[in-house]
Amino acid sequence: AVVSTQSTGGRKSALARCSVVDYAGEILFDGYVRPIQPVTDYRTRWSGIKPKHLTSATPMVEARKLILRHLKGKYLVGHDLQNDFQALNFKPHPALVKDTSKCIALRHLAGLDVKRKPSLRLLTRLIRGKDIQSASHCSIEDARAAMALFKAAEDNWEDQTNPFLDDSYWAHLT
Repeated sequence: AVVSTQSTGGRKSALARCSVVDYAGEILFDGYVRPIQPVTDYRTRWSGIKPKHLTSATPMVEARKLILRHLKGKYLVGHDLQNDFQALNFKPHPALVKDTSKCIALRHLAGLDVKRKPSLRLLTRLIRGKDIQSASHCSIEDARAAMALFKAAEDNWEDQTNPFLDDSYWAHLT
């Protein structure tokens, strides 16, 4: 989950909570993160973050080290992950990223237009028959929902998302 902070260039997104689950949905890491810059907008409706969550949160520098221990060299499953990676200042190899927002197989399973990027909430409702993010946003619930969606399309995943066609796959070579 991200919040807005003030930076010299204007408004910037910053990590405020990170949840990492394994293939079975078991929690490997879940913690609140205190951004380096002061928070200007908690984005509570979308992030679920309130001021009380950050009073005793782990400082960003320390949290980033803890989080990256769980991420480096692993397949990373999630929904619309570029914002999370940007907030972490982390650039995983594109072949390791399984982003449910980009998976065409999931759009087919849900009966959606393949040209429009669906929300995690919509995909979860249409494919799993489960409502998420109804009361408050929870990053653990999101992580588990993304993993369940990945499992639903796992056998067809590589046919529908080809990392070699994405310019970011080759960016590390320049």
